[in-house]
Amino acid sequence: MKMRFSNHRLISVLLALIALPALHSCGERRPKVDHIEINSSLIPFYDDLFSIVPDSASIEQQKERLIEQYGSYLEMYSRRIVGAGATADPYFSVNMAKFLSYEANREVVDTCRKVFADLASLENEITHAFQYYRYYFPEKAVPDVYLHISGFNQSIAVDSGVISVSIEKYLGKECVFYEWLETPIYLRKQMIPEKVVPDIAKAIVVSEFAYNDSIDDLLSQMVYNGMALYFVKKINPDISNEYLLDMTVDEIKWCRQYERMVWASMVEQKHLYTTDRMVMLKYVGDAPYSYYLGQDSPGKAGIYMGYRIVETYMKQHPETTLSQLMQRRDYHRIFIESKYRP
Repeated sequence: MKMRFSNHRLISVLLALIALPALHSCGERRPKVDHIEINSSLIPFYDDLFSIVPDSASIEQQKERLIEQYGSYLEMYSRRIVGAGATADPYFSVNMAKFLSYEANREVVDTCRKVFADLASLENEITHAFQYYRYYFPEKAVPDVYLHISGFNQSIAVDSGVISVSIEKYLGKECVFYEWLETPIYLRKQMIPEKVVPDIAKAIVVSEFAYNDSIDDLLSQMVYNGMALYFVKKINPDISNEYLLDMTVDEIKWCRQYERMVWASMVEQKHLYTTDRMVMLKYVGDAPYSYYLGQDSPGKAGIYMGYRIVETYMKQHPETTLSQLMQRRDYHRIFIESKYRP
């Protein structure tokens, strides 16, 4: 299945390839942030929890220490992430013992300890990203970051002052656990250690700059996701386009080459303003390819287009700060003011 475009349009686009824009970061000088102090901790909670002898008596003995040390985070983790119930629940220790003693979970923990043996390096990456975050948003509090095991249930959990990362979701695309779980190949490429910090940044976007669904159409989804990627890039300026976009080099080349044709197709099929959830997901949802663009296309091509719109907007309006951009909720207006024309 190939791109669904007419031959005359293909010829006209190929003739214009010389003028195709490249995906790049903003042209302004990178700010100096090393002097910015960050009051945040990286806490390997999973390592402590799985160091407890996995029986209910041992957990009952350790419960008060865990409550004192981890407080509301322990409650959130137990109730929302692993479903062991509140610490005051009479079955808490029994339920947590079942989770900790489950052989597969213990194998996962052993692998996590190997893959993330150098936590100092990860902490430095997180701190550097938070320094950029505080540079652009000095009024914002910086969360503590916890590392947990969820049984592959979720990647990121956000609570008041806390971002918690399901560290077993970042063990590398070749990890045997993902093969056993029959995780699709197109998802495994995102399950790498290099995605921890970008995903923390995305969690900040979702929690601090929530999506405005008053007009929930494809264009709004594209622009909002583009804003999220722009934010990730600004607080992780060294991130590669592959890790930013969750695409391979060849997939990014495809998006660059066919950007005009993809846009023309969206307009022609009247998809930009559709509110049909299934249609939207086929452009912005995780998938091996973007359905309406053919099997040669990468998944989430619509998010790539949204990122290009936001990039173009910021070039058209260099006086706009990152804070001002992220406060905006009028996604259609951002598109209009971007004067985006691929």
